[in-house]
Amino acid sequence: MKKICTTITTVFLLISSCQTDPKNEISEKKQEQSDVCPTQKKRIETEPTILGMDISHFQGNIEWNKIKADGVNFVYMKATQGIHFQDPKFATNHEAARKECLYRGAYHFYVTGMDPKKQAQNFVDTVKELIPGDLPPVLDLEEAGIKTSVNKGTYETNTLLWLKIVEEKLGVKPIIYCDPTFGDVYLKHPEFSKYKLWIADYTKVKTPKIPYTWKNQGWTFWQRTDSKKLEGAQGKIDYDLFHGDANSFLKMVKK
Repeated sequence: MKKICTTITTVFLLISSCQTDPKNEISEKKQEQSDVCPTQKKRIETEPTILGMDISHFQGNIEWNKIKADGVNFVYMKATQGIHFQDPKFATNHEAARKECLYRGAYHFYVTGMDPKKQAQNFVDTVKELIPGDLPPVLDLEEAGIKTSVNKGTYETNTLLWLKIVEEKLGVKPIIYCDPTFGDVYLKHPEFSKYKLWIADYTKVKTPKIPYTWKNQGWTFWQRTDSKKLEGAQGKIDYDLFHGDANSFLKMVKK
């Protein structure tokens, strides 16, 4: 948008100097976004492992400076569950994590017996959009979400529909969270292999067990425990590890 200058002398020069070049604005905005949290980027590039946690309102008021001091590089936070529930701490947690330069993402807890389209819309309405520093959204699929009798084929169709809608609305392919047993029982459709896997496996092993559908792709995130104690958060924490280096991690982050 052009600015109006009223000085009589050297009018042409003044008007020229007061004009805003839209291309420059876009370029500057992109530069600002690409430089978001440079200290955090440097941190994950120098640390041997990229660690994270996943939370909900049950963790209370989090002291984010202490979380960072504990070595946490990223945090996934619950956004929604089913078709109505929106985590009351989601917006607060997301903004606080952004200010502390922690990479962050949102997840939806899927519940059977509820319309997958409405569940997807609940999630999208809560997240609204991805901003620089955000990780891809996650669909949390687990036994606790099985609230009705389930036909496995219908379950696959419905969860794939949720994934498709969210990808279309937010512009990025979601990640699937499950444990090995659940994955082998309910997620056999080959279409699921197109999505990155966040595996929950608490056995004390060097590498997690992978559901058959992802045998060729492997895992992206590994939730190694649901009982981690961290300074700055209440209760037991789900603690996670990213499978890869800083370059691989940053490719997933919204620019």
